[in-house]
Amino acid sequence: MQNDQGPTFPSDHNAPAEWEVLNALIGEIYDSVLHPESWNETLARITSTLCPLSWEAAFILWESNSPPSARFVAATGLAAGVQEIYTAVYAGNHPWSRKLMRYGNGSVVDSNDIITRDEFLETEFFRNFLAPWGIDRMIAVLLDKRGSERLGLMLPGPGDRDVERLKRGLRVLAPHMQRAMRISDRLATLDLAAGAARAATDAAPFAIFSLDDQLNILSANSRAVRYEKRGFIRTAHDRFAFNHPPSQKQLLDLVKSEAPTGVAFQALGPSGAECPVLVARVTRQSAQQLGGVRLGASLIVTLGSAPGETPVVEIDRVAQWFGLTPAEARLAVALAAGDTVQDYAALRAVSVNAVRFLLKGIFRKTGATTQAQLVALIARLPGPGDG
Repeated sequence: MQNDQGPTFPSDHNAPAEWEVLNALIGEIYDSVLHPESWNETLARITSTLCPLSWEAAFILWESNSPPSARFVAATGLAAGVQEIYTAVYAGNHPWSRKLMRYGNGSVVDSNDIITRDEFLETEFFRNFLAPWGIDRMIAVLLDKRGSERLGLMLPGPGDRDVERLKRGLRVLAPHMQRAMRISDRLATLDLAAGAARAATDAAPFAIFSLDDQLNILSANSRAVRYEKRGFIRTAHDRFAFNHPPSQKQLLDLVKSEAPTGVAFQALGPSGAECPVLVARVTRQSAQQLGGVRLGASLIVTLGSAPGETPVVEIDRVAQWFGLTPAEARLAVALAAGDTVQDYAALRAVSVNAVRFLLKGIFRKTGATTQAQLVALIARLPGPGDG
């Protein structure tokens, strides 16, 4: 249990024991940046460490007076339903909230300095909301501002207790909490941007790799694995390589280039199947981090051609050999690559019946009567360089 004076600190503000306690709290504040779900526990540690007896509640919230609104970020020691009642009835519309909005970021504010206790005891906010808990004073830390909203740490309690130790500790913690909140916002923004980028690359109808100068794979989308299964590439030990030696040489030649440039070519698989490739040499990104600079991608590799992921050269060759239309040739090559009628219909966003209608035309022109025969016919076609 806490005593009336809170934790025992030496009277000297610079005493090592007090700084040890505050340093531990600072560490927890920065840990909460990486684990936002732990903010409630961090607030509980702050109240138990710095607050006098009966000052057990603390919360962080965004609040606005125009229009009146409030959003709780974290809280500890609040009775059930308090957040809902405050948000619905009192948000941005009581003396403490209105007067606190005037203070700058980083301020540690005592409610007794912005409204006298006698005046506050006459307010509807106290009489109808705070009186049952004996709360008539609050220490606040203004942390950030966004438009008409202000972010604050609020610690309410009974005003007959000594809160000097609390205010002194909060003056030390305030700048760290400000930095932590800004870092948390930045990380959340980066997470959202990274998530959107991942979703975009996964939606692409071809494989996308980002590589560094040593061909280490920094990222790859969900379609990448199918090209390894088909034998076009290998990714052992998270390093990228083409199985087709001429393709690998083009990649290595591009690594040696210092200026941003690009190259397009057809890679070959073990059965002679072709895969269109585009490799771009980009200006290498870098980011400052503790201990130095972290380097990012310098090569972007895409494999496949959308939609259907079949090489244009292969489609044209099949179309010319059998006299197929482009639509028929795309379907024939897709089936030869292992897609089903249902897969192709879903990829092209057409009905299965429409695909089957195309397939009848292919059978008629090629002489095949089954999909297996069609695949065998295409497999026996001469290569692009054959006579």
